[in-house]
Amino acid sequence: MWKTSATRKKRGPLIRALLLAALLVAVAFGAYEYGKSQSPAGLSGSDQRSLRLYAEALDAVRDGYVDREAIDPKKQTYAAIEGMLDSLGDDGHTRFLTPEERRENQQGLSGNYVGIGVQLEDRDGRVVVASPIEGSPADRAGIESGDVLVAVNGRSVSGQELDRIADQVKGPEGTRVRITVLRAGEEKTFYLERAEIESPAVSWAMVPGTAIAHIRLASFSDDSARELRAAFEEARLDGAERFVLDLRDNPGGRLEQAVEMAGFFLEPESVVYIRRDASGEREPVRADGDAELSEVPLAVLVNGGSASSAEILAGALRDNGRARVIGQRTFGTGTVLSEFVLSDGSAILLGVAEWLTPDGDFIRNTGIEPDIRVELEEGEEPLSPSQTERLSREEISRRDPQLWRAVRELGGGV
Repeated sequence: MWKTSATRKKRGPLIRALLLAALLVAVAFGAYEYGKSQSPAGLSGSDQRSLRLYAEALDAVRDGYVDREAIDPKKQTYAAIEGMLDSLGDDGHTRFLTPEERRENQQGLSGNYVGIGVQLEDRDGRVVVASPIEGSPADRAGIESGDVLVAVNGRSVSGQELDRIADQVKGPEGTRVRITVLRAGEEKTFYLERAEIESPAVSWAMVPGTAIAHIRLASFSDDSARELRAAFEEARLDGAERFVLDLRDNPGGRLEQAVEMAGFFLEPESVVYIRRDASGEREPVRADGDAELSEVPLAVLVNGGSASSAEILAGALRDNGRARVIGQRTFGTGTVLSEFVLSDGSAILLGVAEWLTPDGDFIRNTGIEPDIRVELEEGEEPLSPSQTERLSREEISRRDPQLWRAVRELGGGV
């Protein structure tokens, strides 16, 4: 969850952090004597000592490291910035993006990207297909939710970070990639051509035999609030009277989209979340909409993959008594990001404030606790709406107990 803040007033600690990053860039390109001998305005004595220490370490590496070809100023600079941000402890949220990663991040938030059309997640050390995107190369080839990724182009992915694996799956449009997955103990190989993927943020289907719509929100991308409103309208025209809003495995995205969505369900001036800045000052952020869906029966699904803006929306609906939240404790992001673009096109996504639920609960590292806790056991998985509409109610209850509990809460389980 982040927003660009080019005009935001930068407070002292933030100035010092960004100056330190800029000075580290200068150090890495040979100006480290400045850090050794000068006292830049605005830096505390502690910051100055840190710069001198870094300069000493860099001096030792450049003068003494045996493999001269391994010394790369840009890599050293990026590693220094990443290390600085990692030390803040805002795991999975505050982070550094290279120019290429920043472009990909922007592309992802637009809802379009080049790939094969799968969402991957780490489950107990295994890389699993959370769900193929409908109509994508992966979906057409027969890759299924729950498939375990074994290899990319014949190379095992065991032990690799999820981001590195995703980079191997991606590639230029029109190029081919060989994907090997494990399904029911059997390896299957797929040859796929990468394509531009239009990844809709919202999908929906009716739960068979009920007047309940299963609406899945996959991300908070640029136009996701409009997509969500349209899905509810379409479902109501199709006879839906009650709704399951599925936020499972939603990593978040645009903060303003979450606030706009909350305005669909909450009366105007209801608190969506509370923003707490570095000084400790708290500011309630309120719903501003027509509350056109404020009366529809609603249940919300979450799990450990629900993060950032997904947690804001779930927390707002829970604390305002608008919907019961069902599933597992959420990820626990809890910080509001602003983007600070650096001179080479790289960027820092920096947590500039914490957010709390309307009741004042801190979310960072603790997550949203559901009203009704339902675990998924081995062999059970979150169903997509496209799966839901093809299954009987008995199959839904067996394969996705979380969804089935939401259906029961809305009176559709009998």
